[in-house]
Amino acid sequence: MNEDPVTSEKKRKKPKIALVIGSGGIKPMAAIPLFEFLEAEKIDIDYLIGCSGGAVVAAMRGAGYNSDEMLELISRHLKKTLFNKMDYRTLLGIARMPFGKFDKTSGILKSDNLMEVYRTIYKGMRLEQMSPKMVVQVTDVDTGDGVALESGDAATAVYASAAQFPFLAPLEINGRLYVDGGFSASLPVLEAVKRNADVIIAFSMDQQLNRNFSGFIEYYCHFINRTFTTTEKRQLSLAIDMHHHEIILINVKFNELINMWDISKLPLIIESGRIALNKKKQEILDAIAAFGN
Repeated sequence: MNEDPVTSEKKRKKPKIALVIGSGGIKPMAAIPLFEFLEAEKIDIDYLIGCSGGAVVAAMRGAGYNSDEMLELISRHLKKTLFNKMDYRTLLGIARMPFGKFDKTSGILKSDNLMEVYRTIYKGMRLEQMSPKMVVQVTDVDTGDGVALESGDAATAVYASAAQFPFLAPLEINGRLYVDGGFSASLPVLEAVKRNADVIIAFSMDQQLNRNFSGFIEYYCHFINRTFTTTEKRQLSLAIDMHHHEIILINVKFNELINMWDISKLPLIIESGRIALNKKKQEILDAIAAFGN
């Protein structure tokens, strides 16, 4: 039976939509108001593309969790104790001390408990089972190339995407060692362009710290954030040049240091995401409505 012409025209005008969530530790939880907005407006996403902390959040959504469940899971499982168990053999290896060992498979922190948390959250799901279609950005340790994972164990892929080397050890997937996707593309908009998405919603985190750094962690976070931001701007400019329709950038700004384990700051994170989203809601709706006109 031939399809109704009106239905056919509506399908033709429906844009392919990709949501890209960038790196930022726990800060990508700021995307929760965006998920709620898209659901309220009955806007279906075709691709969820995540990097590092953004991969953690995107994969939770892809696994079917709603906003309250995502907040509950992060609050229950994300503890500072996940990040304070040192691998002393690695530290001895860095110092070139006897019995020490450090190579590209090593990490300063032990990651077994963190991996167990990811396994608990994603319940053995594979990326190809998730909906919308899931893409996870990682970085090849040996080549520095960015790689987009679309299949395989979700917990493994998410761990690799968020493995901030040298603190967390790289993970081997299909014979290649992968670390934090932020080293190659902290906001992997180009992956949405490659998949011919019509409307791309790019959700990024910008942490602005004062220059009176109080210690190593604050200085390191500032350096990584500035480095990732520079890479992000270059790739976003290239994506805009290559893209055929609309890219909407939602940039969430934070004026204080938020560590991966700072679950007490989740209300601040969510509110910051809501403020940034409110400035872009109409732009999103207009981009979708304009498609095909």
